[in-house]
Amino acid sequence: YFYVMPMKIEGSSNIEAIFSIFHDGVITSHVVKDGKLVLDIEIQYLAERISPGFTKFHVLLENVENIRFTTWPSNFKSDPELISDLNTIFAPELDILEGNTKENQIQVICNQSSSDYDYCGGELYFSAVAAIVSDENGKEYSIDELDVLCKGYWDEWASNK
Repeated sequence: YFYVMPMKIEGSSNIEAIFSIFHDGVITSHVVKDGKLVLDIEIQYLAERISPGFTKFHVLLENVENIRFTTWPSNFKSDPELISDLNTIFAPELDILEGNTKENQIQVICNQSSSDYDYCGGELYFSAVAAIVSDENGKEYSIDELDVLCKGYWDEWASNK
């Protein structure tokens, strides 16, 4: 028996890249434990490239701080709302558009399509030291492996148009 070091993805630019790779994915659940935030991101078109029947990835973010969400109000006359309660942030499913770095934090641009909320999306902000991305079998992926997986999908998609 040997211990395998987790495959950590470190650095803001690499962590933000995870969210751009998971473009069109949906954050379906979150768990917070010991300074870690674990997100389930449902993104069937990439997950099933690993194994038919897979639908999601787990993204574990280490040393997460300053998590907040700024809403895009559905009524353009309303002011954006700043939400810092995690259960409120992740109550609706958030559709990932892209990841960026803004003001030294990770920024994830999200759509939100449920009419139960008075906003249609927003910006999720947080800082994290590292991320560990794994599939439904627990296999971990480097940022390069995720990039290859994503490029493979889009190259195939483009050639099938």
